[in-house]
Amino acid sequence: FERPIYAGNAMQTVKSSDAKKVITFRTSTFDAAGEGGSAAVESIGAADNPGLSEWVEDKVAESDRPELTSAGVVVSGGRGVGSEEDFALIEKLADKLGAAVGASR
Repeated sequence: FERPIYAGNAMQTVKSSDAKKVITFRTSTFDAAGEGGSAAVESIGAADNPGLSEWVEDKVAESDRPELTSAGVVVSGGRGVGSEEDFALIEKLADKLGAAVGASR
């Protein structure tokens, strides 16, 4: 099989010896097979709950910093910071700037 990698900038050839294969494809890579055609549409009910898991609770961390996903400014640190104690410098800087704290790992 050939598949795009690196955001479509390269193609990779893959060989699978698995008995069953799950394959997805991009419809834009094929020309239309023809005009019209339709399939039956059926409404089905949801499956019964097998009782294997349950929702317990939501826990939201309280913080004076903005949420990382919506922050205008993010101060980020990673392995280069060196240690948990040194990462405190990142947090202090974020507090001064009113920024969120991010990390690469």
